[in-house]
Amino acid sequence: MTAWVKEIREAELTPVPRMPQGGKWKRYVSQEADGRGMIFGMGSLDPGEEAGHVHVDEELFYVLKGKGEATWEVDGEICRDELKPGVAFYKTSDIYHTMRNTGNEPLVGVFFKV
Repeated sequence: MTAWVKEIREAELTPVPRMPQGGKWKRYVSQEADGRGMIFGMGSLDPGEEAGHVHVDEELFYVLKGKGEATWEVDGEICRDELKPGVAFYKTSDIYHTMRNTGNEPLVGVFFKV
């Protein structure tokens, strides 16, 4: 399919087996079979949940609702910043990063990877 218009709903999010530490996620656009292309989806962390990983994709996570903290490491330095509605968290490839829900409601956002 080369184009679509779709409603993105938080109710569609499900746990991902390769991310056992928590969270619910859904990809709406995935990479093509030859590895090129964009990844787009929505993710959610419940209060107290934290998800951390590293991957080769550049990534942007845009917060829609909730409150949290992003942590990442660059050249041995640990960096932290607040996540809240309207905030975008961007990182280049091969950077270990975590997002933690510090609020009382789900931390929900959309993510883009290339």
